[in-house]
Parts: sequence; structure tokens; C-alpha cells
Amino acid sequence: MKAKIGRPRSEKSQGAILDAVDALLKEKGGAGLSIEAIASRAKVGKKTIYRWWPSIADIVLEAGLRRAAKSIPVPAEKSFEETFRIFLSRSMLSIADGGDVYLRYLMAYAQQDELFRARFREQFVEKRRAVLSSILLQATESGQIKFKHETGLLVDIVFGAMWYRLLVGHSPLDEAFADELTAVVMGYCEEK
Repeated sequence: MKAKIGRPRSEKSQGAILDAVDALLKEKGGAGLSIEAIASRAKVGKKTIYRWWPSIADIVLEAGLRRAAKSIPVPAEKSFEETFRIFLSRSMLSIADGGDVYLRYLMAYAQQDELFRARFREQFVEKRRAVLSSILLQATESGQIKFKHETGLLVDIVFGAMWYRLLVGHSPLDEAFADELTAVVMGYCEEK
């Protein structure tokens, strides 16, 4: 996304806008989100928002990225299995703690707007895939594990299972699921 020409963003106003998105999504979900509601809650003009973001989904994306950076740090445990389980557990907790509304909103919007889908993939999906891929790569480089299949497939399996549960809602995204998914990935490891 190209930077727009004009005044630089005010950190205070930017923070207020992203905080407003957080609050509105928690209170009303995606259906209650509008530029007017965000501007009112953040006490900024609508023009300020339009100047800084090409769409409401881009604001949600930035707020979601800020949230993910705080709530899903990459752990550095001794074993791959424990590192992986903690990563999944923190991901599930983040989703259960309000991240679900962000992800559903972003995924729905990405299906309606092809240009936004490309930004969503580049700024969110690929970054989350890179984090998980780095965990897998570190484990293989340190000699802890060797996978029977290429790691890109494992990343798809893990995030595919998470997205499916998130979007369909047929089963919980919880600690038990993090444990099950860890066991599935460990099953893709070759015997030592």
C-alpha cells in the first residue's frame, strides 16, 4: 500500500482510531462498525480516517496486526513440541479473547474485495505463516526434528484447521485443540 501524500499521521489520533476499532468490535461485532462510529468514538474527523486508510477493513487489519503482535509472541522453549504447543495455545487464547471477530471480519471482507484480499494476504496471512514456518525451520536446523513432508503443507494444515473451526464454529478453538494439533504435527515427524 502506497503512503498517501499529506500530513503525517498523528500517533495520538492513530492510537485513538485503532482503540475505537477494538472497542466497537468487542461491543457490536463487525456489523456495528462504520467510519462514522469509529470517528465518533476516536474523536477525529472522518476525513482523517479516509486520508490514512483506503477502507474500513484496512483499519481493522492494522488494529488486528497490533493486537496479534502483543498477544502471540513467538516462544523460545527447549523442545520443538513445547514451543509449537505454546504458539498454538497462545494463538487459540488470542482468538478466544476477541481476535475471532477481527479474523471473521477480515476474511469476509477479503472475499468481497480482491485488492483488500491481496493486502490481507501480504500483511497478515503471510506474516503469520512466516512465524510458524520459522518455528518449524528452527527445529529442523537444530536437528530436533525432521518432517516426512514439506513444511509448507504443515503450515497449511495447522492454519487450515484453525480457520475452519473459526469460520464454521463446529468445535472450539481451545487448549485441547492446541494439544491435538500439536500431536498431529508431531505425527509428521520422522522417527529418530
